[in-house]
Amino acid sequence: ERAETQLAQDPVALDQACVDAVYRSPDPGKAALIERMESRNGIHTVETAAALGLGSRDYELICL
Repeated sequence: ERAETQLAQDPVALDQACVDAVYRSPDPGKAALIERMESRNGIHTVETAAALGLGSRDYELICL
């Protein structure tokens, strides 16, 4: 099995990539993590950080 590591110079892009990874995960236990993220306004935090100019929500996944 291949391990996945995410790296970025942009903290907002990294957070967005992590949120996206949770939502697309095939793991059946992801529902609890999604519920926890949503209860803590996770995506709104990323949106607000981007709106404040702290980074961009855009990213590109590159396999090395």
